[in-house]
Order: sequence, then C-alpha cells, then structure tokens
Amino acid sequence: MPEPHYTRPKEEKREIPWKESILPNDLAELRRKFPESLPPDDPRCRHPLMHKIEIEEMLARRTQIDIPEFYVGSIMAVTVSDPNAPGRVSRFVGICIMREGAGLRANFTLRNYIEHEGVEIRYDLYNPTIRSIEVLRLEKRLDEHLRYLRDAEPEFSTFPLDMEAEPLPPPGTPVPVNPIKIKMKPWPWTERWYVEFPTLKGIERLENCPDWYYIRSRKEHYKHEKYDLMLEYRMHIPEEDQLKIWEGVKKFEDSQEERRRLEKRKKLLGKVGADKGTQ
Repeated sequence: MPEPHYTRPKEEKREIPWKESILPNDLAELRRKFPESLPPDDPRCRHPLMHKIEIEEMLARRTQIDIPEFYVGSIMAVTVSDPNAPGRVSRFVGICIMREGAGLRANFTLRNYIEHEGVEIRYDLYNPTIRSIEVLRLEKRLDEHLRYLRDAEPEFSTFPLDMEAEPLPPPGTPVPVNPIKIKMKPWPWTERWYVEFPTLKGIERLENCPDWYYIRSRKEHYKHEKYDLMLEYRMHIPEEDQLKIWEGVKKFEDSQEERRRLEKRKKLLGKVGADKGTQ
C-alpha cells in the first residue's frame, strides 16, 4: 500500500492592487543585489538618520571587501579570521538557505552536510572578520528561504568543501532559477511545514503527516489577514522612499566600477613595464 502524501491544494491568493513602478530598470535591479540597503519592514524600526549612517558604513565596508551578488540557493564559500584555526583562518562552503536583516544587521546562513551531520553557520554580512565571500554557483531557488532543508534528505544539503567556482552568467542575463523539488523526510519535522506547504514551491510532497494537522493549520493560518489594512505597508517600503536610497547605491556602484577599471589598467601597465625591463 503506497504511503499517503499531500498534493498541493488550490487556494486563492491575496490580491495586491497593481501600481506602476516609479523606479528605473537600473535602480530596480539593485533591489535584488543589495536588499539590505532598505530600512527594516517594521515601521517602528525605521529612523531616517540611523538609516543614513548605516548606508554610509555599509558602503565604506564594501570598499574594503568585495561582496558579490548572491541569492538564497547560491552555493558560497566564506573565509573568516579565526585565531583557533590552522593558519588563523577558516573556510566554510554551503548553500545559502536564508538572507535576512536590514542595514548593518544583514546576515545570511550557509548549510552543508558534513560527516553525517547538518552544519549551519550564520554570518553577519558586514562583519569585519570576514576576509572573503565567494560565489561558487550563482543561482536562485523557487522559495524565499530554504529552511526546510533541515528536514529534507541529506543529499540536498551536501556539497564538497573543495568545490570549484563555476562560471558566472554573462552580464545582462537573468540569474538562473533552479527548479529542483526537495524530497522531505517523513513526519515529524522541526517546523510545521504543512502550514506553509501551499506557498512553498520547492517541496515535492509531504509524507506521513496526519490529515487533521494540515486541516486545522490551514483553517487557522491567515485567519485575520483580510482585515489587516496595514499589512502591505508593513511588508513593503514605498518606492518613493526607495528612490533616494537606490540613487546613492547606484552612484557608489559606478565609482567602484571606475576604481576597479583604473586598478586593472595600472596592473596591466605595470606588467608591461616589467616585461620591457627584462628584455
């Protein structure tokens, strides 16, 4: 007799009124590359002066270390200073399962399966002990987080520690989306994934979960959402407030590109001069 499993139910999605974006395309792209540049979603934590100071500190940190573009689902390697490790540095390779926080509190979590044990390390994005951040495979996944990998089969979280970096997509092309479906372990799990299952596209199916768990959870979940008039405001930053932020980030990006171009040219000229001197 086959094991029971859930099929994804059809549910009505909450409709948000369509509004034409006021952000140009080049600035809209920065929202995906620098999501931590926006103030916190919670209106009580938004302070214009504090956010301005944080933006300046973040951009200053980016002049000291190259923070590449990455997303949830990207395979990454992070090297940090560690006085207790051989060579006083440690390197960890894993898949990014979460990217959270705003401003200097931005962080991301990497997960790998090492020696029959799931290992996760959370890094503060602007921590000065981080020496380098490498993207070994740049891609996205179907969901905004991959926390359910904790209850998935180990092969979906296993990556070699000596993994080589793969070529990045050509400039101007969209970041590839990995459509893989995760196979979950049998119930019970560490979190109630049967509640989020209709919205999680990266899970293949849920096995051996009692029906009454699912039915009761869906009945209570989002019960009062339709009466929440401030839900959209709390979950989104108005684009009018975003425009000035992204203009400043764009200006910084252009200056960094010019700096990298000049450094590359200087190195090339120095190499040519050294070759002529040896002749």
